[in-house]
Amino acid sequence: MPVYELLISGIVALLFTFIFTPRWISHAKRRKLVGADMNKKDKPKVAESGGVAVFLGFIIGLLVLFGFYWFQGRIDRLIYIALAITSLSIVTGIAFWDDITGWKKGMSRWKKPILTFAGAVPLIPFLLGRESISVLGYTLGFPVLLYPLILVPIGFIIATNAVNLLGGFNGLETGMGIVCGLTLLWFSYGTAFFPIILIALASMLAFLWFNKYPSRVFPGDTTTYFIGSLFAFVAVMGYFQSITILILLPYIIEAIIKSREIPYIIRHKKVFKPECFGKVNKDGSLDPPYKKQIWSITHIAIRAIKRIKGKCYENDVTFLLVGLQALWCLFIIYMFG
Repeated sequence: MPVYELLISGIVALLFTFIFTPRWISHAKRRKLVGADMNKKDKPKVAESGGVAVFLGFIIGLLVLFGFYWFQGRIDRLIYIALAITSLSIVTGIAFWDDITGWKKGMSRWKKPILTFAGAVPLIPFLLGRESISVLGYTLGFPVLLYPLILVPIGFIIATNAVNLLGGFNGLETGMGIVCGLTLLWFSYGTAFFPIILIALASMLAFLWFNKYPSRVFPGDTTTYFIGSLFAFVAVMGYFQSITILILLPYIIEAIIKSREIPYIIRHKKVFKPECFGKVNKDGSLDPPYKKQIWSITHIAIRAIKRIKGKCYENDVTFLLVGLQALWCLFIIYMFG
C-alpha cells in the first residue's frame, strides 16, 4: 500500500482526536461527567471518559482508509476494516455506557466481562476453519469448533478486561497502550493489521497530550477496553496470539495480583475492590495505600521508587511502569522480531 494513504489516514485520526478532545473536556465538565484525581492532594475534578475521542478518531481514520481501499478494489482489506469497526465498536460502546453511569456506579463487575463476549461474535464466522494455533513456534491442535467457539471468546474477554485492570495514574493507561501498540505494529508490518494499529496509535498519541501529567482528561474504561479489544482483535485475526500474550504480560501479572481479592472476600465475608492509587501525603508524595499488602503493580512501583529516591510522586510511577514496559517490549522484539 502506498505510504501517503497510510499517512493521510493516520493524520486524520490524530488531528480529529487532538481537536475533539478539548471539546469533549468542556462538554464533560458541563455535564458533570468528572472524577477526582485520586493521586493528588486536593483531588481536583477531571473530565472523564476521554476515550470517546480516541475511539472516534480511530473510526474516522479507518473510514478514510476504507475509502482508499474501496477505490482500489481491495476487498480483502475492506473485510478486516469492517470487522475491526464492528468488533471494537461493540466493546467500546459497552465501556462508554459504563463510564457515563459513573465510577463504581455503572455495570456490575461481572456484567462487563460477559458483555464483552459480544465483541468476539462478529469474528467467529471467519475463524470456523481454524483448528490449530502457533504458540512460540509450537503448533497446538484443537477439536473442531473448540478454538472459534470457546477459546476465542474466552481469550477476547480476558485480553479486553485485563488491560482495564492497570491504571489510575496520569498518562499510564494511554502510555502503556502506545508502547504495546508500537510493539504489535512492528510484528504486523506487511499485514492487513498494520494500518489498523497505526491509525489507533495516531489517535492515542493525540490523546496523550491531554492525558499526560497533570491530566486534563481521564481515559476511562472507554480507552482501556478499546485498547484491549484492539489487541484481542489483532491477536485472533492475525495469528499474533503468542506475541500478544507476551506483550500483555504486565497486565496478566496485574490480573493475578488482583485475583487474590476472591479468597479475601470469601475469608472476610465482605466486598473488597483494591485500587491502583497511592496514598497521598500532605506534600503530594505517595505511599503504598494498603500498608504491607500489595494489590497492584503500581504499589510495587511506589515502594521501589521510595526506596531509591526517598519520595515517590505520581509522575514517577507512570514513567517507571511505561519505561519498564518499553524495555520488556524491546526484549520481545530482540528475541522474536
